[in-house]
This record gives sequence, C-alpha cells and structure tokens, in this order.
Amino acid sequence: MKKVLVVDDDTDVANLMMLFLSGLGYDTDIFLSCEEAVAALEENSYWAVFCDYMMPKLAGDKLYGIVKNRDAGLAKRFIVITGAVLDERLDDFLKSEQVKVINKPFKLDEIKSILIEFEEL
Repeated sequence: MKKVLVVDDDTDVANLMMLFLSGLGYDTDIFLSCEEAVAALEENSYWAVFCDYMMPKLAGDKLYGIVKNRDAGLAKRFIVITGAVLDERLDDFLKSEQVKVINKPFKLDEIKSILIEFEEL
C-alpha cells in the first residue's frame, strides 16, 4: 500500500483528504504543520505529498525544498494545495518548480486525477 502525506493546518481539509485517500486505498498520514511533516519524512517513506501552501512558520514551498533535497522522486509527486489568489511568492515558486497545484475549494476528482497521473509515471 502506497503511503501519502497530507499537510494542512485546516483540520477539516486534512481529515477530508485522509478519508478520501484511504478510501482510494492509500495509507495516509496527516499533519497540521510542516514542522511535524519534516519529522515524519525522516521516519517514513512516502509515495506522494499534498501540502497546503499557506502554512504558519514553514510554508509549503519550503517543505517542497526539503523534500526535493531528500528525495527527487517524491518531489515529482508533490502537490500544492492553495487558496491564495494573488501571491507573488507562490507564482515565482510555481514558475520555477514542476509541481501540481490544486486550488481551494477543490473537487475530490481533481485529487483522484492527479493520483492516476502519478500512478502512470
């Protein structure tokens, strides 16, 4: 079973993602901060990461940098979730890195489509 990491400071979003991903057959860990996620990355082997961009203290782009330095394969399956509309730093990040983006509010079918795409890599 493939293990997926979900990082979002909104408990409702994190729990919804966990329920949906578990229903698709993925072993899912959720964390409400990037700092907790960094610790989990040291102890677990993840297949994909869903991370909210606007996180307190350590933002999603910084977590992506940590993932990319540790595991280039996992970085290819890093998905940014964001509600940010006009954010220059986010725009710069997305232009410089090849990451998938899901805009809030999102549809669960978007998540499923990305996972199917990743399964075919």
